[in-house]
Amino acid sequence: MAEGNEARKEITMKRVVLMINCILLATGATAGPLVIRLYFIHGGTRVWISSFLQAAGFPIILIPLFISYIIRRRSVVDSSKLKIITMKLPLFVASAILGILTGLDNYLYSYGAARLPVSTSTLIVASQLAFTAIFGFFMVKQKFTPYSVNAIVLLTLAAGILALNTKGDRPAD
Repeated sequence: MAEGNEARKEITMKRVVLMINCILLATGATAGPLVIRLYFIHGGTRVWISSFLQAAGFPIILIPLFISYIIRRRSVVDSSKLKIITMKLPLFVASAILGILTGLDNYLYSYGAARLPVSTSTLIVASQLAFTAIFGFFMVKQKFTPYSVNAIVLLTLAAGILALNTKGDRPAD
């Protein structure tokens, strides 16, 4: 009986963590572009700062890594042989390349938010959904259903409707 309670508690905890993750992801995905746009509309000029803020989780991840290193250091007899990075070299190189590409993507996104009108940037961001669906079809054999095609078409059309009124959406200069 105790095992059943533990299993239920574990499933409940996983669901709670999943819901918190979904809420934070939805909040960040919707509020992030708005905050970046507001920054540039109200006179912000530093593209590097806004691109750094898109990956602001970077310094936070150093805290658990540092704690993990301290715990490993205390448990090892000869701490002079303790490596700071325990990753294999191919995984480290792949992670570094992905990090650089993500930083470049964040910079280009911020540069676009600073220079492009809202209508143009909305169309570009909305096209991301179609590209994701196409790549999903080719890379993981994701099937197109009437629901997914409907969602792609409606969201792209909604972005197109936003692009119709383009008189006052240009950034300064």
